[in-house]
Amino acid sequence: MEIGIRYCGGCNTSYDRKAFVENLITDLDKTHNFEIAKEDKLYDYLILVCGCFNCCVSYEKYISNNKIFIKSINDYANLLSNLKEF
Repeated sequence: MEIGIRYCGGCNTSYDRKAFVENLITDLDKTHNFEIAKEDKLYDYLILVCGCFNCCVSYEKYISNNKIFIKSINDYANLLSNLKEF
């Protein structure tokens, strides 16, 4: 599975976004390929990592039928479960 990661600008982060993604990669098996999202590339899943609840990250040029906004550390368990089932 191809997974694109797109971070917000980080102006008002309330958690360690990098650690969030590193833990996610560690907790999933090797069939999930993560990369910093590239414009106009199709991803199975696009994870939009926002540092706060404003979710100002732009994503219009990123292509995926499965986009998820991460707003806090509390979104971790749900995202992990979704990716394991996908």
